[in-house]
Amino acid sequence: MQVNNANASGAVPESVLERLLKTSPGLEVWWDSSPLIYSKWANQLVSQFPPEKQPLVTAQLEKFYNPEDPARTLFGGVTTNPPLSLAAMQDNPQRWAGWISDYVRNNQKASVEDVFWALYKEIVRLGAEAFLPSFESSGYRYGYLSGQVDPRKFFDGETMLRQGLELSALGPNVMVKIPGTTEGVSVIRELTARGISTNCTAGYIIPQFVAVAEAVQDGLAEARSKGVDLTRWRSVVTYMSVRWESSPEFTSQAEKVGISLTPEEIRWAGVALFKQAHRIYCQKAYPSKMLICSVRMGPEVDGTMHCIHLEEAAGASAVFTLPPNFLSELFIKGENLQFESRIRKDIPADVMQKLCRVPYFNQSYEPDGMTVDQFNTIPSLVSTYKEFSAATQKMVDFVKDRMDNPSN
Repeated sequence: MQVNNANASGAVPESVLERLLKTSPGLEVWWDSSPLIYSKWANQLVSQFPPEKQPLVTAQLEKFYNPEDPARTLFGGVTTNPPLSLAAMQDNPQRWAGWISDYVRNNQKASVEDVFWALYKEIVRLGAEAFLPSFESSGYRYGYLSGQVDPRKFFDGETMLRQGLELSALGPNVMVKIPGTTEGVSVIRELTARGISTNCTAGYIIPQFVAVAEAVQDGLAEARSKGVDLTRWRSVVTYMSVRWESSPEFTSQAEKVGISLTPEEIRWAGVALFKQAHRIYCQKAYPSKMLICSVRMGPEVDGTMHCIHLEEAAGASAVFTLPPNFLSELFIKGENLQFESRIRKDIPADVMQKLCRVPYFNQSYEPDGMTVDQFNTIPSLVSTYKEFSAATQKMVDFVKDRMDNPSN
């Protein structure tokens, strides 16, 4: 049977992402990877659908991003980092091997680390350039691309500030990604005072979200007092949901107080944190916007697939940044999901009562659960630091191999 790819008016039927967007005028969906891999990913996703449905899915995906008409994208922005940039390199290794050879030829005294950083900045620059039409056509409201400082420098404020300034200089729509470490909070304040857009990454708990928002607010006040141009300034603060939920510290602390948490209850805990963060940001009218990433499908109830992360956060004035793998699963398994504004609805009372008995949850949920000088001990932050550093090292190794073997 042929699928009708347009309704009576000739418009392409709404995708699951468009239904999510309609729940709030302040809700944004961003692409969580380098724009350089979008076309290949989209083609691979379309190929997984029956032939008669492929034109519809293609049309829906082109509404979110079409390299031939980037100004009309429905993606509000892009988040990326060295691990995601590694994926872009692995997607086309010959291209980047050639780029390295050309760079070394013109910069013969450059070290491996110098070449790595130049390569990473080039990937950021190209990604930002791809979304520049959206940035300009929206009056600088959308079309930002987050370029992250070296994850190996999470605890080095001086280096993060220097790298942040370098990344910001790559394009007017580059948003500098700084971790929510003790040192990172101060760097975010300083960059804000200079009118530079920031994305606080490696964020997991309410004390971080509040501390960063306050730092941004202070930096913004300083910028205004000095007459800094803020027409191209934005701030988002990232909540890495599943990375917080999946910390072994969560389940081990629950077990110590005699609680066995189901996977669904753990998911509810992550949702509770985002609802709390969104509530505080709205109440205090912070200039920053919450961003949720690291979301997952599930649970499946009576044969129907749900996505609590999206369903319970629908209606938020927030950014949802979604990676290729999740989007593929969402389009295939969650195409029938329906959304209503639920961001202000409490999670089930019995679940909340159970969660509040776990110190890990309370420390994360209460605004004063941790101090800024304790942020570097957050279990999820430490594990993310190690994972991102390892991925960054793979980029460095790729560069070194090419420099050592230029003829390969």
